[in-house]
Formats: sequence, C-alpha cells, structure tokens
Amino acid sequence: MDNLTPQDLFSPSKARQKRAQAADWAQIDSWLSYKYSGRTVPTFERNEETLKVLRELATANERADEERMMLERVERDACKELEEDEKTQNAEDEKILRTIEAHLSPEGSESLRALASTAVALNAPSANPETLAHALIANTSTSQTLSNNLAHMQTLQDCLDRQHALLRTQLNELQTNPAFTAPSSVQRQTTEQTRQTKLLRTKIREYEDKLAALQSSQGRNTTTPASKNVSSAEAIADMLEQQSALDALRQRVEGLEKGVDEFAGLPADKEAARKEVGKLEVELDNVRRRRDALFEALVGR
Repeated sequence: MDNLTPQDLFSPSKARQKRAQAADWAQIDSWLSYKYSGRTVPTFERNEETLKVLRELATANERADEERMMLERVERDACKELEEDEKTQNAEDEKILRTIEAHLSPEGSESLRALASTAVALNAPSANPETLAHALIANTSTSQTLSNNLAHMQTLQDCLDRQHALLRTQLNELQTNPAFTAPSSVQRQTTEQTRQTKLLRTKIREYEDKLAALQSSQGRNTTTPASKNVSSAEAIADMLEQQSALDALRQRVEGLEKGVDEFAGLPADKEAARKEVGKLEVELDNVRRRRDALFEALVGR
C-alpha cells in the first residue's frame, strides 16, 4: 500500500488492485521464507510478471506437496495392509504350500510360479485357468481398443498439424501480400463521407422545414378567394424549385449512405480494418471453393 499514488486514492478499482497485489506479495514472501528455512531470500525485481510467475510456482509447489503427501499416505496404508495380511495368514496353509513346493519338479515349480505371476499381473480374483483366460481375453481386447484409439488420435494429430501449417501459411500470406492491404485512404474517405452525410441530413431537415412553411403559407393564401391568384404562381414555382433541390439532396445523401455502409463493418483502426478485410476475403475464397465443389458434384452426377 506504500506505492499508492494520489490518483489511485480517487480510483476505487486501482486501490482494490493495489490491495490485492499487496496481499499476493505477502503470501509470496511468507512462502519464500518457509522454503528458505531461515536463510536469506535472494533479492529480485517486484513487478507484475515476477508476481505472476511466483504465484504459479507457489501453486505448482503446493500441488506437488499435496500429491507427495497423498502418495506417502497410500504407501503407508498399503504397507499396513500387507502387514495385517501377513499376520492373518494361516500357518497350516503355509505348511501345505511349502510341502507342495518341496514335492514339485522343477517344471512344476516353474509352472506354479508362472500361474501365480499371471494371476497377479491380470489382477484375477483366483488362479482358476478359466478365470485367467477370461481376464486375459478382456485385457487383450482393452489393449487392442486402446491401440486403435491411439492410432486414430495420432492420425487426427497429423491432420491437425497439417491444417495448422496451412493456416499459418495463409495468415502469413494475408499479412505480407499487398493485395490484401486496405487502401490508406479508407479511414479518411469514411470520415469525409460521414461528415458530408451529416451535413446533408441537416440541410434536408432545413429544406423540409422551409417546404412545410411554404405549404402552410400557401394553404393560408388559398383560403380567401381574393388572395388565391395573387401569389399562387410564385409559390408554386418556388415550391417546385425547393422540391427539386430536396430530391437532388436526397439522392446525394442516399448515394453517400450507400458508400458509407460499405465500410460500416470495418473498425476505425487501419491495421484492424486491413485484417478484417483479409479475413472476409479468405471467407469469400472458402465460399467460392465450396460453390465450385458443389457445382462439380452436380456436373459429375
């Protein structure tokens, strides 16, 4: 909070951001002090990038510590279960097993060990040959399915890599080819046409008000028979002249509006407008390719 500026004091969002950064730095300092165990923490530059990296490092370290603690707990539980299993083993069963092993031939001992190893590897509930056969078939089926999925994923990855390379090539073409560069005068022309459109709209409203006033005056003049023929010819000529000027202005405004509408979707920034034009041209090329493909398909039929 010591690095707050006077401007930050009048900005609640900046003050809130500074408080959050101060809390993050306090957590990082506490974590570093714990990790160095009383040793001097090396000095480093305190900025946004360093804080972000240290936060990610602290999060990854905490996650690794949690995983290590879980692994140690699982190992302790497994050792405890093994010890309990050894305590509950029947001495008579061990005696029978040793007697069988002593009277088996070398081939029989090897077969017994192979059977036991297979049951353990397949995680089978018993050493029954039928059970082992079913477990082996299921394991083989799962392995084949995973191999097929892996091959499919590899093919999909290769396709994505090719598409990515193609898109990068097209992006480079759009960024470097002068044909996709918008004219430098687009923004100036758009601004000028917008200004002229506003000016002409103002003039149209002014002429419409004058025309309404003339029509109202003409209506009042025609109410009395004496004044009907006094200024009717002049008023009609003036009205026709104003109407012609108004029609010409309307046509000009409509033409300018159509010209401005062509650039309505483009951003104000020149580089962003160029990128938008390039993107639209790429979409146009894609639509043309699809059209040509559909046409070829129709011709092939």
